Amino acid sequence: MTEQEVETYFQYHNSNIKSLKIGYDEIRSQIIGLYRKANKSGDLIFGLPNTHNHKIETREVELALGRILSGIQVSWAEESIKRLLYERQLFSDNQRIYLLKQPALDQRWLKTLKIAYCIAYDLVPTGDEICTTVKIKRERNNLGDELVDQYFELRGIITNYLVPNITIRNKVQHGEWKFAFKPSYSIEFSQDLTDKVRVENIITTTSRFTIVNALYQMMVDLGRFRSDSFALDSITTPFEFFYKRYMRKIKFEVEKITDHNLETFIDEIVQKELRGIQYRNNTA
Repeated sequence: MTEQEVETYFQYHNSNIKSLKIGYDEIRSQIIGLYRKANKSGDLIFGLPNTHNHKIETREVELALGRILSGIQVSWAEESIKRLLYERQLFSDNQRIYLLKQPALDQRWLKTLKIAYCIAYDLVPTGDEICTTVKIKRERNNLGDELVDQYFELRGIITNYLVPNITIRNKVQHGEWKFAFKPSYSIEFSQDLTDKVRVENIITTTSRFTIVNALYQMMVDLGRFRSDSFALDSITTPFEFFYKRYMRKIKFEVEKITDHNLETFIDEIVQKELRGIQYRNNTA
């Protein structure tokens, strides 16, 4: 592809990303709106007892919107990796085609990371643009322990915090919003998958969204600013320079995924709304 063709395809995917962001923001806003919503009596619905009919009905709406949000988030992850492949001066045509042909989204992310690493540190072998013969774990003498450890740390983030949501998205997209069944034909009920689907909510989905964006930028820094062509201080590349900053952000989001408390999150919104109502009543 010519540079102009690559740019055109990048803009196609970028347009898709913008549309997904609109949908994501709208659904997320609707969920937050539920937590602030009052019934006809003026009572905040999420401040009512869990057994109250209004709250039971609204939690059903919350669940439905949450499943839609989760689906949009994984679509964002899928379209993000497609857009990444058309970033300026990043991948060759052969590398791009190879990555696009990966049948599973998790493999597309993992193999993109590997090739970006190979590009960044001049590991792409002659005659093997897709780096099938490269074993990063064997490059410690070449790259040093720190860079190799960083590679496997990023692989772990993708495997542990993006891949599970891809599986959940598949269940959600097939309508298994409350009770999930074992792939690939959904013949047998799966309690494990059901539990994983049920634990997803606005907190976990938002955190996964942020992780995708951070990984995206890290891969751009890896592939575009090669070790022999750009350095912030004549020694360190942007990927290396900003690595700790990005990982602090990612680990913060990982912590929210693994140790989130949705009820506390909702209660904070409810209490803030109650304080606002009280203030308005006092100043009216």
